[in-house]
Amino acid sequence: MLLELQGVTKAYPIREETQWSLRKRPSFHAVEHINVTIQEGEIVGLVGESGCGKSTLAKLIMNIEDLSSGSIYVNGQSINQKKMKDIHLYKQIQLVLQDSSSSLYPNMSIREILEEPLRNYFPNDKSVWEMTIHGLLERVLLDHSFLLKYPYQLSGGQKQRICIAKALAVQPKMIVFDESLASLDPFTQQEMMVMLKQIQKEQNLSYLFITHDLKSVQSLCDRVIVMYKGKIVETITNWYPQSFTHPYTRLLFETLI
Repeated sequence: MLLELQGVTKAYPIREETQWSLRKRPSFHAVEHINVTIQEGEIVGLVGESGCGKSTLAKLIMNIEDLSSGSIYVNGQSINQKKMKDIHLYKQIQLVLQDSSSSLYPNMSIREILEEPLRNYFPNDKSVWEMTIHGLLERVLLDHSFLLKYPYQLSGGQKQRICIAKALAVQPKMIVFDESLASLDPFTQQEMMVMLKQIQKEQNLSYLFITHDLKSVQSLCDRVIVMYKGKIVETITNWYPQSFTHPYTRLLFETLI
């Protein structure tokens, strides 16, 4: 099992300021009792409306946020205790965000951006950095001339390709895509989906593909998890509407027809 979530819960205290004190009120559960497993080489979609807890779950997986309760395991090792400090454990899962501009340092060239993870994770393999960087660009279908460019010179789709290349640089086993294609036009989205599927096949990667758009994961994912108000309400393994059991899933399906 590559990734396993057991009873994962994240609660935020709700506070109310009064004239006399700051009084605690019941907690708001952003995600509640989430149980998910992802196998090596599997593509899993996670869909739901904005605010349902999808991005919070991504942050918990990446250990950006602390769990309130539950456990998360990567290859059987708990990341809760390790706090992702183990470099070999950390590099197994990478995150690609929606806002590619905030993920790329504006004063660094594309070459420097792609060199950074190699410098951090493979400091003793400097002799192969050049070959690796060129290989990463080819994998995301960009010309080698992009190495001399800076993020401001790139389109949204090109910047997102660089973010994906940067994630691939550390040779992960899994990538979490958090609304990574949402800001791109439909044609570019489709191009990126084809590219991601090809990369996944070549490297036997696992993906957790987070989105609010059911249509975008229909052809990409092996199965799709439906999240509603912080909870998993259904897992889709086929696309026949009569098989859906939750009203929210049926509502999402209506957007496809």
